[in-house]
Amino acid sequence: MILILTSKTDGHVEAVSQHLDAAGIQWVRLNTEDLASNADITITPTTGSGIIHVRDSGRTVDLKKVRCVWFRKPAVVNLSHLALDEGSQDYVEAEFNEILHGAYAMLRHARWINDPFQTRIAHRKLLQLQVANRLGFKTPRTLVTNDAETALRFADEIGGDLAIKSLGALNVTQDVDGQTRQFGIFTRRICRAELEEFRDKVRHLPTQFQEFVEKRYELRITCVGKRVFACRIEPRPGQLTDEDCRFDIQSLNHVACECPELHEKLHAYMEAFGLNFGCFDIAITKSGEPVFFECNPNGQWLWVENLTGLPIGKAIAEELIVDASRGEDL
Repeated sequence: MILILTSKTDGHVEAVSQHLDAAGIQWVRLNTEDLASNADITITPTTGSGIIHVRDSGRTVDLKKVRCVWFRKPAVVNLSHLALDEGSQDYVEAEFNEILHGAYAMLRHARWINDPFQTRIAHRKLLQLQVANRLGFKTPRTLVTNDAETALRFADEIGGDLAIKSLGALNVTQDVDGQTRQFGIFTRRICRAELEEFRDKVRHLPTQFQEFVEKRYELRITCVGKRVFACRIEPRPGQLTDEDCRFDIQSLNHVACECPELHEKLHAYMEAFGLNFGCFDIAITKSGEPVFFECNPNGQWLWVENLTGLPIGKAIAEELIVDASRGEDL
């Protein structure tokens, strides 16, 4: 059995599940935000056994029979259907969260894409740069500080423009008059004069400063096990996509390509973090040199498959199927 942990809004699942169905493999989708309203849970920790029955699909997760888990995009448990005060809601949410993480821990016998505990470590951007640099990737000179004078000295050392961007995922939102407002910073290019202008704000929030990399194009590289799927994304010079392709990524030219010269480092990086899946963002400079920006161990890839035809979903399904039928119940 294969367990897929995700949320209702995730559009990636079908691109993989269609291949699981074609192979006749049993799988269950668990949208974690519905755990409090759409699941019947029975777990016996002392024997390592447990059942989670998903009401709307009629499918059942038997923890002992799960051989592979795809940790896709699980969401926070939704308790809006319960009439609870704020404190009670926080408590119930924490309990459901502990049940989920406890179930994850009881599934350590399974093969994960990716193990959620490893994923938490692998998401840390500061550690990513340290590991990538140690493995031989070229990385941009980077400083994280809340001291304006230190930031200005760094700008002087760079001797050119800087890039600033959020260290975490852009997942902090607020509903304002029916509209969802998102907080965070895509990569933005700033000069020293702009940094000087906002120096009083630096002390309120530690900021990541990097040397700005002038790039010819970007590579979005999706690693699934030992397979590497590379896509060249061509920004438009002089536009915001030249600073961060996410500003208008769907409109940019995407071309499937090869990058055999990076395979050894990519595999070494995945091994260093214990990953079976990762999405790498790498810039190719004007002189043709690759520069590592980051690796998302739980990144998006469906848009790349749709625009290039790269069979990423099929590769994930095959990676899940590898161990799905092995052994007896544990």
